[in-house]
Amino acid sequence: MKCMVWYLAFFLVVPPVLSSQVEQLTVEQAIDLALKNNGNMKIANLAIQQSQSRVREVKASRFPSLLLHSHYLHTPEVGYNEAVTNGGEYGIQLTTSLPLYDGGARSMLIDQSINNEEQATINLRKNKHVITFTVRSIYYEILQTQEEIRIRREIVERLENYLSLLDQLRRGGMATESDVLKARVDLNNARIAVDVAQQALQKSTLLLKNAVGAPFEKSIEFVSPNDTMNAFPLPTFSIENNADIQLLQHEKQSAEYEVSIAKAERSPLLTVSGDAGVLGVQPKEFNDDRGYSILLSLDLPLFDWGTIGNRIEQKELARDQLDMQLELQRREIETEWRTTLSDIEVMQKNLASYAQNITEAEQNYLSAKSRFAGGAGSNLEVLDAQRLLGEAKLNYNTTLFLLRLDRATVHRLSGD
Repeated sequence: MKCMVWYLAFFLVVPPVLSSQVEQLTVEQAIDLALKNNGNMKIANLAIQQSQSRVREVKASRFPSLLLHSHYLHTPEVGYNEAVTNGGEYGIQLTTSLPLYDGGARSMLIDQSINNEEQATINLRKNKHVITFTVRSIYYEILQTQEEIRIRREIVERLENYLSLLDQLRRGGMATESDVLKARVDLNNARIAVDVAQQALQKSTLLLKNAVGAPFEKSIEFVSPNDTMNAFPLPTFSIENNADIQLLQHEKQSAEYEVSIAKAERSPLLTVSGDAGVLGVQPKEFNDDRGYSILLSLDLPLFDWGTIGNRIEQKELARDQLDMQLELQRREIETEWRTTLSDIEVMQKNLASYAQNITEAEQNYLSAKSRFAGGAGSNLEVLDAQRLLGEAKLNYNTTLFLLRLDRATVHRLSGD
């Protein structure tokens, strides 16, 4: 059984949380534990807090800041001309400044930071969907492997019983040594298949224990869900509710803000600043000056060798790339949704067919075995009938797993 190792990267090592009294673990309980203990959820929550702090930081830039500025300048007699330096200078002042007009750059920074906060929240929801899907996939794989082991052990038992019958028939001259050897080969292969399935079960179980934070040495019983295969209510699907689409939409919106912020660099920058305090000069006979000043400044970029224009072009290209990625992602998700629905329909039909195959294969095996015991059939017919019965049960088990996996997929795509 192939383990879904491509999802292992979503699971960080988490501390054990299940007590020694826990004996059973349903798929919903496994999901709840994984959402509670998975490291990616904690990282996503920290990202939300970081983005919220960024919003507060950018909003605070709308208000003037207040600084305490002090300085002392000493110039000796052999230094600069006293007409310039007055022999030295000292001062202590409170200073403040506030941009009055910046082309809307600050407002766009605030809007961008709010957009990024929403994006972090959506990323948290996406992580929930991914973790939920991953846990369900591993859990259903464990159930499939457990059932496969049961089926293969049943095959081993059936072959052992048949081999005992062959030994009796051989002693009575109704079977050959070749018949016995062929049955032993099939029996050995069946035992090997049991061992392989048990190893796959162990790997999948370790993956799930790591995901939910269960002690690795803990013995857990996995409970098969009581789901009806032919009556499955599909979740409501809207491409706009998909977390991947929403994340790309917010990335595109952030890129739009980047374009606007870059264009704002061409606008004039009007700033008012002021100070109040003490400003004095040397020598001592000059009096200290206590007072204040106000400065209104205007900066307007006239020529920069195309620097701002190239920066705007880069931001626009990045925005256009995200726009194309968004369209591609829409089609990919829509395609996956439609193909998954088609797979569910086929799997439900196949499940009913395989159930019928099992009934007929069981009858065929009993008939072939009876004919051979009565001298009217052959050993190969019995072995072929046994293989056919095993394949029918394994096919049913695999189809049930794929159907459950497709169900988990539609829940992930719909954001349910």
